[in-house]
Amino acid sequence: MQFHITRHTVVTSTMDVARQLAERGAPEGTVVLADAQTAGRGRAGHGWYSPPGQSLYLSLVLRPRLAPAQAGWITMSAALAVIDTLEDLRDAATATPFSAAIKWFNDVLLNGRKVCGILVESSITGERFDYAVLGIGLNVNTRFDDAPAEVQQRATSLWREFGIPLDRERILASLLRRVGERQNELARGQRSPAGEYARHVETLGKQVEIEADQGVVCGRAIRVEEDGSLIVATGQGEVAARFGDLARQV
Repeated sequence: MQFHITRHTVVTSTMDVARQLAERGAPEGTVVLADAQTAGRGRAGHGWYSPPGQSLYLSLVLRPRLAPAQAGWITMSAALAVIDTLEDLRDAATATPFSAAIKWFNDVLLNGRKVCGILVESSITGERFDYAVLGIGLNVNTRFDDAPAEVQQRATSLWREFGIPLDRERILASLLRRVGERQNELARGQRSPAGEYARHVETLGKQVEIEADQGVVCGRAIRVEEDGSLIVATGQGEVAARFGDLARQV
């Protein structure tokens, strides 16, 4: 995948800018990168803390050659690309031990705290994608000095965990390379990444509360399906939580 990076000092949201470009015919690989966002967002419209000059806020235009039912593959592959990037960092920039994991379905955790969020929004006509926009927010040198209390409690950054400032451009290069590799694998193999994804999902085996279309469901997360759904065992049987459902550990 060839990347074409458009850089912005500040935007409302890189997702909004990338979606506009996609609708105007921007090619796959178009990257919207911002130094700050005034209205960055995550899943379900939740805000994303986006202070200037500290982290990576980017959205990537994709033209997936997948069926709409395979949309979850994009999110799973992106999460794995972030894990790959953290492993690259382990090799290149720090000897500090760390633990990286995925909290189903779109958060990457570093030492148990959220370091990265992933968001995919798409336009679909019939049985094909018009485009998908993959958003990634990676906390690089984020200090959280003026972040909301909830964010301070559950989030972290590479700087906080490793104790040193890191070069955002080097991490960006590694991240894009890894995202490109993972998306190319999808295009070539047409094979779900669910098996590898599941090996990193720390939600499995834990008691969770799911907010889904059928209401609130409680049970134990037992497996990830090929489409990325989380299967929860309850007293009444198994329930599938779909991407977009809210899962809390209880």
